[in-house]
Amino acid sequence: LRKIKKGQTCVEKYNVATVFFSDIVGYTAMSAEMSAIQVMKMLNEFYTEVDKIATKHKVCKIQTIGDAYMVTGGVPDRCLGPEGAKKVALFAIETIELAKDFRTSDGAKVVIRAGVNSGPLVAGVVGTKRPQYTVFGDTVNNAARMESTSEKMRIQCTDITYRLLRDSATHVFDIESRGGVEVKGNGIMNTWFINGATEKSKKHQSTLIEIEGSTDDNCGDIHLYDDL
Repeated sequence: LRKIKKGQTCVEKYNVATVFFSDIVGYTAMSAEMSAIQVMKMLNEFYTEVDKIATKHKVCKIQTIGDAYMVTGGVPDRCLGPEGAKKVALFAIETIELAKDFRTSDGAKVVIRAGVNSGPLVAGVVGTKRPQYTVFGDTVNNAARMESTSEKMRIQCTDITYRLLRDSATHVFDIESRGGVEVKGNGIMNTWFINGATEKSKKHQSTLIEIEGSTDDNCGDIHLYDDL
């Protein structure tokens, strides 16, 4: 805020971060059948619960736009690629589980679809009146496309996110290959569905942490994951 008041641009580059998008399937039709107050009540009730999950898994809620919900892992709080991807994936899995049993006070059911992508991005504050922290780049665009090409009640991710989750020090992720999917601006992309996660034993985690701790302390995530 101090920089904004001085007229300075607030922008930071992140080498590896993970972005999540979700939306409510059939939202347009639901909105046409419900009053504006009912729509707002439904969104508020559902996303209030999703906010709690975001806090639990320490991901950053970027924004909600209508029925869309967006969070990041590794932004603005930096961490290694696998850690950010893990946080977002665990958040996504729990959000899908929430939607399965969720009913609004009016009895409405919420069906969502989700998409996740990882990679470099730029984050910063836009505007001076009601300034908003947001993220930019192809990583963000492709996360949105993972959501739009996903399926009901499923979490679709890219190859990069899959590889980061495979390297998680604390969890084993149940990830299913979807195969090639036509994605706007990218042609055919190989994608995956994240189905669940199991926490590794403490002994196994300790071994992994010891191995990881033996790497060069000066290596950031750009060095560890240049091949992504």
